Amino acid sequence: MADDRQQRGTTPPDCPARPSVRRQGSGASDAGRARQARPAAGASQAHQVRPAANAPQARTGAVRPVQTSGLGRGGRPGAHGRMPQMPEKGRRGKRGGPWRVVFWVALVVFVLALAALGAIAFSYWQGQHSYDSLAEEAFDAPEDVAGTSLADLTVDWDALRAINPDVVGWIYVPGTKVNYPIMHSGDDETYLTRDFYGNEGGWWMADYGAVFLSGGNRPDFTDTNNIVYGHNLLNGSMFADIAGMADESAYDGHRTVYVLTPQGSYRLTSFALVNVFANDPLVQTSFASPEDFAAYVQDKIDRSIVTPDEGFPAAADVSQTFAFSTCDHDHSEDKRYVLFCSVDEYAPAGSADAGAVDPEAADAIDGAAGEVA
Repeated sequence: MADDRQQRGTTPPDCPARPSVRRQGSGASDAGRARQARPAAGASQAHQVRPAANAPQARTGAVRPVQTSGLGRGGRPGAHGRMPQMPEKGRRGKRGGPWRVVFWVALVVFVLALAALGAIAFSYWQGQHSYDSLAEEAFDAPEDVAGTSLADLTVDWDALRAINPDVVGWIYVPGTKVNYPIMHSGDDETYLTRDFYGNEGGWWMADYGAVFLSGGNRPDFTDTNNIVYGHNLLNGSMFADIAGMADESAYDGHRTVYVLTPQGSYRLTSFALVNVFANDPLVQTSFASPEDFAAYVQDKIDRSIVTPDEGFPAAADVSQTFAFSTCDHDHSEDKRYVLFCSVDEYAPAGSADAGAVDPEAADAIDGAAGEVA
């Protein structure tokens, strides 16, 4: 019996005491009952016994078991009806907030940049397409231009003037994209941004412009030196091929230039390509004497960055020049490439003579006629 009483009155050391329930009339203190509810110091948590879900709760002073899970079966709240505390999501969002703003700003800038590039590309295409269409209507270059009589190279001047009366000539360089009307407005600003049809690019479109004769020149190309300007566009159009003649092989392969006018047609041969700053004093249209002009030509020969495959002409033998100027994007926006050409052949408009007319011979004939008179 003693052994039975001893077994019934003791608790194994590895089992935690069950929480006591206060009954009326009990004289145990709250502190004592609290101590009695605690598990033994060495008890293993794995062996702790949780009270049944339907166990009566202590009215006062009872220690509730720790709720280890906020959800019961089926995902429902646990025995005490309280959801577990979840980590705050706002803190992570706050940390990513500034980077999210940067991302959206960068995305908007990227989209706008693509739109701007697309608009510029479209303006380049539209500008060149309009000039290509114009060339098909006004000047159809023959496939064998070298074997074609200069007098047979014709331009529909009436059609061009009906669109823009400022047209004074046409330039064509075989084997390149240079095939454009030449404009003349009396200044050097109008056709920097305005094309043959009068269109201007604006702040978000490319300024295609037009090829134009210097405002200091007479529109009939009768000056001793005629200066013609054209853009060096990034799509390789306008005078970009002239800038490309800084390469010796490209220069030697495209030395012939045609300038057609309502008064007559010129076949030119390049003799020098200079690379100068924009403030270089090469824009000179008339000269006090033949010696001054010969000195001007010799200066361009001396400063040429290329050497013609046939060598340089004698400066004194050059009687009239054409200079074609464009920007140098490879070295400086403030520099220019200028291609100088001399006149090899001239055929007056309506001339049936396919032969060359030497300007020096024409001058000699005029001089002799004056002496006879």
